Amino acid sequence: MEIIFDENKETTFQGKIYPVFNLETNVSIDFNWLLQTAKTLANRYQDEENIIIVPSQENENMMLFAALLSIVGRDNNPAPHQAIFKVEDFRQSMEKYRDFFAFTIAAVYTLRLMKMDTKEMYKDIESLSYLGLETHTDYLKNTLTLHLPHEGKKYVFKAANMENTIILTSFIKMLSLIKTELQIDVKIILKILSENNIKNKSEDSMLNKLFWCAKSFLGIK
Repeated sequence: MEIIFDENKETTFQGKIYPVFNLETNVSIDFNWLLQTAKTLANRYQDEENIIIVPSQENENMMLFAALLSIVGRDNNPAPHQAIFKVEDFRQSMEKYRDFFAFTIAAVYTLRLMKMDTKEMYKDIESLSYLGLETHTDYLKNTLTLHLPHEGKKYVFKAANMENTIILTSFIKMLSLIKTELQIDVKIILKILSENNIKNKSEDSMLNKLFWCAKSFLGIK
């Protein structure tokens, strides 16, 4: 699903009338509620070309909901073609949405990794160097390290199981796409890539855990 920000005050888009959804954003962020609301909206209006969304307030709640709609409507999943958010200034909204779009990319990557076999997953993680990440496999220490070579304070995360591997790999992928003054290392213990228990995990649960890693970098307290 494509996300569009429209500063036209009318609840129309390009002169045409579409269904309107009033989004309550004047509340504290509830990731699960926003995710389920995005799923409900996508399913209810899946036969519509566009859906117009009118937020009660332009804030991080609105941006996160836009990101979740994009995730729910990925890969031709049942959903409207476009979600049009009514805003005061579309250029400003697009700028604010940039980091949330990086979260969208990381979240979709999480869902992709969950479906891969371990050999495919290992190769895919190694290929993340195209994002500017440095990858290093140490067979003596039995680790694969992803390094984000930014200037600033350094943080090291250790993935001790398959779930953490997927979450932290997606997290560092997100950070490679946004402006951050931190160095990040994610150390993956290679032997855990032989585990095969991740397919029993809930996709919603994995997205929630990624969000809790990412939220402070999205300006969410």
